[in-house]
Amino acid sequence: MKIILAILLFIITFFSFAYIADVVVIDKDYAIDKCLQSFVDVHRSPAATSFFYGITFGGSPLFLIPAYLILIAIYVSKKRKRTAINIAIVGLSSTAILFLLKEIFKRHRPYNPLIQAVNSFSFPSGHSFSSFTFYGVIIYLIWKGRMQQWKKIVITALLILLAATIAYSRVYLRVHYPSDVIAGFCLSIVWLILSFAVLTRRRLFKNS
Repeated sequence: MKIILAILLFIITFFSFAYIADVVVIDKDYAIDKCLQSFVDVHRSPAATSFFYGITFGGSPLFLIPAYLILIAIYVSKKRKRTAINIAIVGLSSTAILFLLKEIFKRHRPYNPLIQAVNSFSFPSGHSFSSFTFYGVIIYLIWKGRMQQWKKIVITALLILLAATIAYSRVYLRVHYPSDVIAGFCLSIVWLILSFAVLTRRRLFKNS
């Protein structure tokens, strides 16, 4: 049953990403972006701006690189080097695919950001993709562990909420279009499922 659900989720998110890339980015149909951005702009306030300015750091390389290194170090210290290596594989491969896609699509960012302008391309959102990927790895490891079921559920919900908030902050701060963030989320799910499937098949994440 879990395999069927994973396959269905993979198909849905893969074709969602493909649809956004084709219709929004390539064909330049910005109706979805305009609608969602208008909703975000209506709910803007100084307090919310300060909050999202801080929370967006959780999806930046300045946070995620040390976070990956700490996570890897934890598993090395537990003498679970195989798991540590595979965490590094997921992190490095996700970074590579992110920059590859940005160079392929070359979508420019919004022209009126609320924070210092970012020079890299916009599609897909790196903060969205990277945060969902990193916290997705943690969720996977938690569910492979022996923690109580209710604790797993609570931590999973909190991590998903955190990643979603980071993704939303990129639209709020106008450094990404809504479609960039949605695509980043879809790509993250696709990449996590694919990575876990490959690593598990190669016995890299088993008994981690």
